[in-house]
Amino acid sequence: MGRKPKDKERVDDPYLKETWVKELATLYLQHGLGKFTMDKIAKKLNISKATLYKYFASKDEIIDAVVQFKIQEIIAYENLLSDSNIDFSQRFFDIIKSASIMLAEISGQFLYDTKHKHPELFDKMNTFQDRALYAAEQFYQQGIDHGVLKNIDPKILALTDKMFIQAVSNPRFLQEHGISVKDAFDSYFLMKSQGIFIQ
Repeated sequence: MGRKPKDKERVDDPYLKETWVKELATLYLQHGLGKFTMDKIAKKLNISKATLYKYFASKDEIIDAVVQFKIQEIIAYENLLSDSNIDFSQRFFDIIKSASIMLAEISGQFLYDTKHKHPELFDKMNTFQDRALYAAEQFYQQGIDHGVLKNIDPKILALTDKMFIQAVSNPRFLQEHGISVKDAFDSYFLMKSQGIFIQ
């Protein structure tokens, strides 16, 4: 067990913490959650372990901050989904572009580790996923109502997205097919866009 700081030792500098979380998010997303001890994290941030403990009580607290950071990034896409001032087709492809950049960071190992080593965080992500699923349904329904998309049940369209994300969360799936999360995502949505848009 690592040393736990006393309450009076805790420091709250939101800007500095966010800077560190962004830096650590890249490492965790690419390499998974199991490789980094507090010593290694401090070294990556070029700070002392004592300083790290002043901001984070444990490695689990850091991991929780990383997951929350990614969830907040995804929430920003909800705003784009619902912005009716932007042409529907433009929104669809802007979301694909933005999400593709974001998903380029995520490894199957990160998704696997979250599910199996930190189930409480995985549950949190699943709760958010249900919210995102509803937002996707509304987005697809809007496309159908505006005559941009084919009249396919929006629940089915949203569920296929969810099933795809579940598939790529298994690193074995990616390894067996020799593809990255980003490549899988790009191919899936290219195929989907060609199938659902009215020509």
